[in-house]
Amino acid sequence: MNGPLREDSKIEYSIRRYQRAIATISRTLHSKQGIEGDKVKRDLILDYAAKIIDLKKRLHELTGRHTPLSPKWPV
Repeated sequence: MNGPLREDSKIEYSIRRYQRAIATISRTLHSKQGIEGDKVKRDLILDYAAKIIDLKKRLHELTGRHTPLSPKWPV
């Protein structure tokens, strides 16, 4: 791709990056600290989910669609 990335491409990349992070956290973080570890894991997932929602709203403003065109990344 020639030239600078468009804003919608950057947003789509960020959405997929946060979605992959959530999947990775869900699969790999094992809480050895018990309840506190689970709370940290849940807080991270909720933080990333909130960022995804904001990015999807911005993507909708720019393109009229909420979902990125690129497929989800494998975990």
